[in-house]
Amino acid sequence: MVARILIVEDDALLGLDLKGHLERAGFSVLGPAASASKALALLAGNACDAAILDVQLGRGMTSEPVAQELRLRGTPFITVTAYSHEHRPEVYSGFPVLSKPVRLPDVLAELRRCLGMAGASG
Repeated sequence: MVARILIVEDDALLGLDLKGHLERAGFSVLGPAASASKALALLAGNACDAAILDVQLGRGMTSEPVAQELRLRGTPFITVTAYSHEHRPEVYSGFPVLSKPVRLPDVLAELRRCLGMAGASG
């Protein structure tokens, strides 16, 4: 079964680049969604196995509503941010955080760890 990953990223180029890398690594991708409302709309009609959430989405928005929904569903997620740990809202606590700029091998390793796929290649 192919794991479905939600990407929430407001930087269009970064989101599309990440999507391409994940698809080449064998994942199915939802998004990228540039806002929390778009991500929640994707989740309304689709399940995901894990997610990658950019914390700050621009214009004062965050992915916090998406993180709350994923927590309710019991879905693991990774946060990516250029901000320090102290500036992340509590809803992100307990989930892996990667600092921007992210390195693809780190993203893949964290996703596989979240999904219990540590031995998978890609």
